[in-house]
Amino acid sequence: MAEKTVKALAKLSNKTSETLLTQLREAGLQKQSENDLVSDSEQEQLLVFLQQSHGQTQKSRISLKTKTTATAKITDTSGKAKNINVVKSKKKVFVKPDTDKIAEEIAEKARLAEEARLKELAVKQEEERKKKQAQEQQEAVLASMRANSGASQKSTQTATASVVVKKAKKEEEASDSVVTASVVKKGDVAKADKPKKAPAKTESPADKEARKAREAEEQKLREIEAENRRKLAEEAQKRTLEQMKQMASRYSDKEDAPVAVVRKDEPLAKGLVGAALEESFEQERREIKRGGGSANARGKTAKKKGKEELEIKTKSRALKSSQANKHKFEMPVEKIIHDVEVGESIVVSDLAQKMAVKVREVIKSLMKMGEMARESDVIDQTTAALVIEEFGHNFIAVSDTQLEDDLHEAASERQGNVQTRPPVVTIMGHVDHGKTSLLDKIRETKVASGEAGGITQHIGAYHVTTDRGVITFLDTPGHAAFTAMRSRGAQATDIVVIVVAADDGVMPQTEEAIDHARAAGVPIIIAMNKMDKDTVDPERVLNELSVKEIITEAWGGDTSLVKVSAKTGMGIDELLETISIHAEIMELTAPIDGAAQGVVIESRLDKGRGVVASLLVKKGTLNQGDLVLAGEFYGKVRAMTDENGQRIKSAGPSIPVEILGLPDAPMAGSEFLVVSDEKKAREVADFRIARERERVLERQNKMRLENMFDSLGKEEAATLNIILKTDVRGSLEALLGALDELSTDEVKVRVISSGVGAITESDVILAESSEAVLLGFNVRADNAGKRKADEAGLDIRYYSVIYGLIDDVKMAMSGMLAPEHREQILGIAEVREVFRSSKFGAAAGCMVQEGTIYRNKPIRVLRDDKVIFTGQLQSLRRYKDDVTEVKAGMECGLAVKGYEVAVGDLIEVFEIHEVKRTL
Repeated sequence: MAEKTVKALAKLSNKTSETLLTQLREAGLQKQSENDLVSDSEQEQLLVFLQQSHGQTQKSRISLKTKTTATAKITDTSGKAKNINVVKSKKKVFVKPDTDKIAEEIAEKARLAEEARLKELAVKQEEERKKKQAQEQQEAVLASMRANSGASQKSTQTATASVVVKKAKKEEEASDSVVTASVVKKGDVAKADKPKKAPAKTESPADKEARKAREAEEQKLREIEAENRRKLAEEAQKRTLEQMKQMASRYSDKEDAPVAVVRKDEPLAKGLVGAALEESFEQERREIKRGGGSANARGKTAKKKGKEELEIKTKSRALKSSQANKHKFEMPVEKIIHDVEVGESIVVSDLAQKMAVKVREVIKSLMKMGEMARESDVIDQTTAALVIEEFGHNFIAVSDTQLEDDLHEAASERQGNVQTRPPVVTIMGHVDHGKTSLLDKIRETKVASGEAGGITQHIGAYHVTTDRGVITFLDTPGHAAFTAMRSRGAQATDIVVIVVAADDGVMPQTEEAIDHARAAGVPIIIAMNKMDKDTVDPERVLNELSVKEIITEAWGGDTSLVKVSAKTGMGIDELLETISIHAEIMELTAPIDGAAQGVVIESRLDKGRGVVASLLVKKGTLNQGDLVLAGEFYGKVRAMTDENGQRIKSAGPSIPVEILGLPDAPMAGSEFLVVSDEKKAREVADFRIARERERVLERQNKMRLENMFDSLGKEEAATLNIILKTDVRGSLEALLGALDELSTDEVKVRVISSGVGAITESDVILAESSEAVLLGFNVRADNAGKRKADEAGLDIRYYSVIYGLIDDVKMAMSGMLAPEHREQILGIAEVREVFRSSKFGAAAGCMVQEGTIYRNKPIRVLRDDKVIFTGQLQSLRRYKDDVTEVKAGMECGLAVKGYEVAVGDLIEVFEIHEVKRTL
């Protein structure tokens, strides 16, 4: 199965679209119209629902029965042999495996294995930790005992080992008895050698003093060891309390939270946790007090065996912390507050994930606010902020252009060496007021003579070297369709020169150019052109300019006005000087070194060279080989030329260039930037592509919803499908805007495909399948496209002037308009008498008052100036002769088909004409 629309699926299942939509909604699939797509999984879900609704269930077991027939020869009682058929049946039962149960078993096995591994690893780590801690504590005790004893070498040795003191009185009374200190290792108690008994003799006073000194030393060592044990117990209790405080403060966000004071006479906590902690502390105290459970056991064994010796032994006492006794169950803590970052818009599911809540809770909150949204819908930043505040989290507004901002900041850090740059001057004005001719006179070229129709339809960028320095000029179109081009020219410039014809005055595009310049906040210079003509009227031009609040310096204002003539060269030097003065006042500067930044003036697809982009550098220096990010595309500069086609290696600020190397033509007016990291350039380009796709989808969804409600109860409007290809991006943008404005309520213009470059075979195939008109503006079809168009019988229209394209589209739209029906009254007759006829029934004697009464035209019967019947005449006579028409002032007899007239009625004869409509 593949994706199908509701309409196609209904046709396959022999059902109506309304019935199928109802079944889809009952199955839990929200489909609104017959054009919605139904995926494979949704079709399977619908099938399962229908089977369950009809009492069918999915079989989990399948039984297959097979029968094999064989022949066996047997002998009956009479001895005769005969053949019989033996049927052997086999039955096999196949049970459908439960995938969910199998997956659960696999997951359970994996979980148990992982838990066993983690448990084993934790045991090993705990053993290593205890061993290391015991060694550290033993070393600390030994060091303390060495520092305090310091009496003799023998005492030092007794501090590092366990001291065994003989308790036997016979050994104490012996004069040469020596208390031996033996080091008893763990597990070697039974193996210790018994000390040899010295022969008894009388103790001398010197020996008695030595014995007392040894006993005093041993007592001192015992006290030192007891003190060390007490200190270790206090440190262990302090560490445990400190760990509890850290755990408590980890879940507290308030600085002034009360500090818990634990008193000795109060339990640390209540319930199971408190009992466990108290039991742990009590066990630690008992172990420290008796020197460890294992040592005590060994002491009892030694007593049973008759070894009456006291062991003072240093052993590891690893105190258990509260973390080691931590239970799996934890008491509830305070709610975690998240910092939720939201851009200009966010998807509902993403918002729920950032707040760590379920999606249905967010949808429920939106419904309370009156917003009906699904999981995949996009909400704006304001709505998201209200939802976040309702859930108690912190709302943080972020910019969607963070990647682009970081890239611009990195490029700005690499720029330096600020110097004065040339001014960028944009020439604007009404069509055919001499803008390009004036620029040609300044450059000493003939660009205007080569333009189609003598009008500019692209933005041209040139830089001119004059006696006053370098000046960069931008020539913009003056036609009404190129509003976006003029707006881009005003945004990318420093000074605007508005050309006004002295014999024509201020025109609509002149006013628009003034508005664009004011919106850009740049100074305006008025160039009054065509001053060489005899029909000029400068005063009228000044009056019209004053209406737009443009007051020249001659009238006491601040706007410079220069009278020029593009034909004779009059006032050209004065215009250049005025431009130079304004540039000096503005103190235009830009960094020379570092990454280049600027704006895309125009872009086109050249058949021999590929994508050609015209750029205007605003900051830094653009070099051949640089990685350029322009709009949604990026690539290395393979070649770079100036406006005259000369190859150059670099271009500084305010210099226009043409570059090769981009994969596709960027939008005119988009910014370009030289980047050093191709990975960042790719990330920004992908982000811009995704953002543009979201905008298009959002706009389409909005238009589709609005059109759905607007079209309810109305007839469907006719649609003219168009495929448009142009030479440059700027012309494409202007034509798309102009065609969109042509749409009316009855006829819509729909551009199903547009682009820059030649008309290809794929364009022809698309036009054939969608019944669209192929239009080419300053481009032609390639060989494959021409061949395909000839085979399909499609007509490709080529244009070089925007007027012709728009006019032809208007004519095509006019042909799609429904004709207008107009009614014309031909004549009126008054019924004077009604006669009865055996052939016609009621016949009326009439007098024609106006016009002419025709036999074969439709008629109306009026009574008291109200239409009571509409039909046709059955008969029209003049005396006894049948006639086709009767003129005004004459009497006639007539019979109305299917209706009886009365005296005083008016018979109105009319006809309906179809009138062809135009836009």
